[in-house]
Amino acid sequence: MRLDIGSEIALFNSNSGEWKAIITKINKKNLTAEVVSKISDYVIEPNISLLFSPIKNLNSEAIIRQSTELGVKNIFPTFFQRTVIKKINTDKFISYSIGAAQQCGRMSIPSIDNYQKLDQRINLLSKSNVLMFDENLKGKSIQKIDQFNTDDKTEIIVIIGPEGGFEEKERQLIFKNSKNFQNVSLGPQILKADTAVIAALSLTFHYFS
Repeated sequence: MRLDIGSEIALFNSNSGEWKAIITKINKKNLTAEVVSKISDYVIEPNISLLFSPIKNLNSEAIIRQSTELGVKNIFPTFFQRTVIKKINTDKFISYSIGAAQQCGRMSIPSIDNYQKLDQRINLLSKSNVLMFDENLKGKSIQKIDQFNTDDKTEIIVIIGPEGGFEEKERQLIFKNSKNFQNVSLGPQILKADTAVIAALSLTFHYFS
């Protein structure tokens, strides 16, 4: 869609909400718009984030887009022992999340952290309520989590491991260093990593938002 001077656009952010504006000037790399009226207020989003192992390009793109649509606050791409992807393109991840936010009408985009090894996430884990979805452990149904105290200030981190699963030492690192830890079941089936991410986030948002 080509935009010209006089075209109406929507501007939004996580502080001011969404506004209708009219384009008044267009340059090669930017444009100027005049705000006309407010469309809607910003809705406070749940403090739920995702820590996951990147997988093949198209699958990682789907994870970024769909987790943005679901409303995750932060995304932490993380390297596990069985992670195949050695490098990621963070700029592409950001562009995927911007496109997804625009499409679904979300007024914010998740913060996408640098690619780090799991042992570099210890400080994050120590401040977070952790929901680890590990098909190789006997996890609880999410409805039966009874000792998981949540508040608006404490981040809930959903953790999905790499294709092939977690190493035992990774399980222990996550368990020992989390502020609060729960292992949650996604059912009897073994899901693909990208399917597991969406299933886990959907459950988490349903019960904690």
